Amino acid sequence: MTVSPPHDEQMRPERVITRLVDRVFGYDFFLSYSRSDGMHLPQRLKERLEHAGFRVFLDQTEYVAGADLRRETRRQVLKSRKIVVIGRPGAFRSEWVRREVAVALASDVGPVILDLNGALAAAPADAPLAAMVRERDWLRLPETLPDADGEPSDHIVAELVRSFNHTRQETRRQRVFLTAALVLFVMAAVASWQAWQAIQARDIAEAEQRRAERALDQVQSTANRSVQALALRIRTTRETSAATPQIQPCTLANLPAYDALAATALKVGEGEAALKLLGNCLSMAEANITTAADGAAWQTGAAMLHQRIGELSDAADKERHFRASLTLWRGLADRSAPAREPLAAALNRLGDVQLTSRRADTALPLYREALSHLEALADSQPARGERRQLVSATYQRIADALLQLGNPGEALGWADKDLQTYGDLAGIEQTAPDRQRDVASSLDRRAQALDLLGRHDEALAVFQRGVALLDRAMAAAGAEPSWQRDAAAMREMMGKLLGRMGESDRAIDQFWQALQLRERLATSQEDPGWLSELTEAYRRSSELMLHIDRVAEAREMAEQYLLAASINADATRDKLSRMRRALGTVCWTAVNDGQFGRALWVGQRAVELSPQRDWVSLNYAHALMLSGQPDAARTIYRELDAAPGDAGGLRRQMRDDFAVLRRRGHGHPLMAEIEATMRSVNAAPNQLQQP
Repeated sequence: MTVSPPHDEQMRPERVITRLVDRVFGYDFFLSYSRSDGMHLPQRLKERLEHAGFRVFLDQTEYVAGADLRRETRRQVLKSRKIVVIGRPGAFRSEWVRREVAVALASDVGPVILDLNGALAAAPADAPLAAMVRERDWLRLPETLPDADGEPSDHIVAELVRSFNHTRQETRRQRVFLTAALVLFVMAAVASWQAWQAIQARDIAEAEQRRAERALDQVQSTANRSVQALALRIRTTRETSAATPQIQPCTLANLPAYDALAATALKVGEGEAALKLLGNCLSMAEANITTAADGAAWQTGAAMLHQRIGELSDAADKERHFRASLTLWRGLADRSAPAREPLAAALNRLGDVQLTSRRADTALPLYREALSHLEALADSQPARGERRQLVSATYQRIADALLQLGNPGEALGWADKDLQTYGDLAGIEQTAPDRQRDVASSLDRRAQALDLLGRHDEALAVFQRGVALLDRAMAAAGAEPSWQRDAAAMREMMGKLLGRMGESDRAIDQFWQALQLRERLATSQEDPGWLSELTEAYRRSSELMLHIDRVAEAREMAEQYLLAASINADATRDKLSRMRRALGTVCWTAVNDGQFGRALWVGQRAVELSPQRDWVSLNYAHALMLSGQPDAARTIYRELDAAPGDAGGLRRQMRDDFAVLRRRGHGHPLMAEIEATMRSVNAAPNQLQQP
């Protein structure tokens, strides 16, 4: 009686795994034979079958020393699809061979009997295996060989191959491996997709967190500045009220008090009251130039008052007063050499106004004239280092004008000339912080010129050295807040360069660092101009990020721009146009980012602030089109096409916008319709989405 192992023993996990492995890595044929009949024929039969592509078990090659032969034999039989009994006299009498056949039968594996040279018929009746074979209808392959332990015949091999009606083990393994590889590939793909989803979710969460932190910082800093500004106004009012008896009469002795009043008004951003006082004093000063005995002193005072009034005025009045101040200083310089230094300052000041207004061709001769005066003064008194600093600053202004005029070669020459004024730069890192800042400013111009000349690697290296110098200078005690502005501007320029070089990640990093510097200034300084600068920095960063196809970051910056513009309590002038511009920028970035609902909402708010047909209306039309309202969009597009004035520029902007939106996967049939009916464009191309 055969005793089966307990059920729980059969189902132990390691046994189940072993059986699965055996089925995959098992054999096609198990050759059962008796060693007493000889070992040559079994070995040759094994080799012939393996040559035909089968896996064959033969105990003389597969067992290892120390193995439990009874258990291993049973396992190898169970691993095999067919058992082949090499029927010779010794095999039919062998108890070992009979057991191997019994194991195969227990596993529903029918044996194949090779009856060689009539050995089955000649076997005695009490031969264990012979009796089993005679009683059962097993496949028998009779064969006569000259030598029972010689070479197996082709007939035997062919019949065994034909009798094999199962999938070969090699094929089975290949299928298992292929299936396993496919499963692993699918699992890897799913894992990669899940990882990508997780990374996306993390990036979105981090971006939202950064935005929330910035929003909180802006709200807190705005509140702090409002309190600081209020306290400063109260203090200034008290100081001004206390000083009123002394500055009421506009006399030469009181002119310094008027100058201090203007400086205070500039600091707190409250210029209206000061402008009235300064204007009254200016009228008196101009009258005294020709009538008073000390007319030259009054002329100096009038030049100072024109300068201060210009600093507190809007763009048009600013230029008018700066020109008047310059005229007065010219007259003074003709009669007095000491007036040449303030004359040079007036020339540079007016040149800066022209350069800010993109009129570099007008600014350049002003800078050159200022330089001629400053170089003469520096040469006459070489011990006065501050005059060399003024010369250096004017070199930089000339380089700026040449860069704006698109002449980087000459600008590079002026930048190098500026750097030469500092001598050997090898140990510049060990010099005073203000000198490091000045050299960094000169390196900034040199890097910009190299960039425009296409020498990007050199430009990047110069930018990096300049930023490193500014970082050292800012870390020193007594560092000026304006140095952080310089560092932010240089990092923005370096970010733009990295974007053009295809290194968008490094570019984004520079933009973020620039913004952090400006945010630090806006939250720590009373000056209301810092938040205005930060607001504009958000706008520029949004445009730059969009330009290098970092659309999500561009929209985030645009939202920060809108928030800063909305809470900037100091920007009372042109508040309506500032908000409309910020809303229009958010609308454009949201359209590019596929956030059409957000684009539609902010676009509608923007046109409600002012219905004029311009780039803001164009962005709103894009939002309407992509939000499923093509009829409303068509109306705006056609109005823009027919608009007078800068219609050519708007039409070109419309075509450019359509191209950008198509490239980002936001095409629409209305685009082709509008392009087909649009009038020709002859105006110069616009380079920016915002004016």
